[in-house]
Amino acid sequence: MDFVDARVCVVVSAQFGWTPLHWAAESGDVEIVAALLQAGVNTEAANRVLGWTPLYMAARSGHVEAVTVLLQAGADKEAVIEGGQTTLHRAAEDGAEEAVAALLQAGANKEAGNKDGETPLHRAAQYGHEPAIRTLLQAGANKEAAAKDGGTPLHRAAQKGHVEAVAALLRAGANTEAATKGGATPLHVASQKGHENAIGALLRAGANKDAANEVRPGGGGVGGGGGVSAIKPCDMGQDGWTPLHMAAQKGHVEAVATLLQAGANKDAANEDGWTPLHVAAQEWQGAVVAALLRAGANKEAADKVRPGGGVGWEGAAVLAAVVGAW
Repeated sequence: MDFVDARVCVVVSAQFGWTPLHWAAESGDVEIVAALLQAGVNTEAANRVLGWTPLYMAARSGHVEAVTVLLQAGADKEAVIEGGQTTLHRAAEDGAEEAVAALLQAGANKEAGNKDGETPLHRAAQYGHEPAIRTLLQAGANKEAAAKDGGTPLHRAAQKGHVEAVAALLRAGANTEAATKGGATPLHVASQKGHENAIGALLRAGANKDAANEVRPGGGGVGGGGGVSAIKPCDMGQDGWTPLHMAAQKGHVEAVATLLQAGANKDAANEDGWTPLHVAAQEWQGAVVAALLRAGANKEAADKVRPGGGVGWEGAAVLAAVVGAW
């Protein structure tokens, strides 16, 4: 290919700041990338809207040869773009395992935090990319790194139900009892989302099936962490929620069954005396109410809330109506 005229276009950019090197990097055309670099293009040209560099585009597309050529030309592997992410963050979340390996070999910071304090391992776990997770772990990435919400990579994988990612982190010895600022363990967040396979993997790894959350200052609710919304409805109390409470409140009957089969305490009470049965009844989760009753949950359990104190009812008097409607 004849690149005699390459120098003519090296400074050309479209309306949003895309240069020829951006497009060549994204397409993975190493020959064109090399020609542009030889012509003296700016390796750090950043798109005006997103801030993406050519290296970032090559990595997100998984073009490891283009990544290597750009790195050899001195492209900044630590350039920060949208959301405080580095190129390694993006390669990890897109599952571009070979690009991840090339960046790590070039010395990219495997513990860099984005705006949420998430490392590349968090991002790989969030999107369930088990090969990228293995590559990062083999390079020594911190499996217990805590984001700003306190969530670890295991929280991220569990919350999304990525069972292979969960398994990879567990094999590496990830802490099943790590808690977010909202006091949620990985089992809490998996239960809240109803991911019974992830729940099973965590239970087999020894996760505490009756772990009770305790919200830390600034925790923002029971489910705070990992992109998981706070689960405290009405005035049910913030502390003392178990995984079974979470699964029951959201109506995840299969998750409830998995936890009950593992021996979860069906009558565990939170700080306001609410059991999983109270929570399921309050939320009109009839299938869960029925499952808990079949398992022998105490239908006479009395909460601690007094008239005018928020919930406005004691015990499980609503059960008949709930089961009848279901």
